[in-house]
Amino acid sequence: MQLSRDVLSIAAQGDIDSMLAAALRLAQTRLTDSSAFDPFALVTDLEGRLLSAEVDLAGLGKHPESAHIAEAITVQLRTVASTARASAIIVNTRLSERKTDAVEVRLEHREGVALLVLLPYKRARFGGTIDFGDLMPFPTKQEIFA
Repeated sequence: MQLSRDVLSIAAQGDIDSMLAAALRLAQTRLTDSSAFDPFALVTDLEGRLLSAEVDLAGLGKHPESAHIAEAITVQLRTVASTARASAIIVNTRLSERKTDAVEVRLEHREGVALLVLLPYKRARFGGTIDFGDLMPFPTKQEIFA
């Protein structure tokens, strides 16, 4: 997915592109392995390394809802924003108006860009493969680097 080079530096564009590719690859693998996944996070540190962010779910109960996990991830990512260039929160979501599921990737970069990217998919039936649709990017507001 290409963003306008007028909005982001080349390095930031690379951060966003790499993070989105990794997020989608991990989500697709998790869906293939277990047909669902809990929200998770990725971070690009100040040196440009793409890292998986460990999330502390203590205090959320035994089986927290995805929305509560995503909120906890957002709070925790804010605490490390000064040591990060970019972040992504990845959620398995439902697009009720389209009657399909989607991988939702909430991307942010410290250069001031925030995107919500959806990758719709249809679940496999009887052991078939998951059918992924086209990426749908939307601008959104920053929550981590605000």
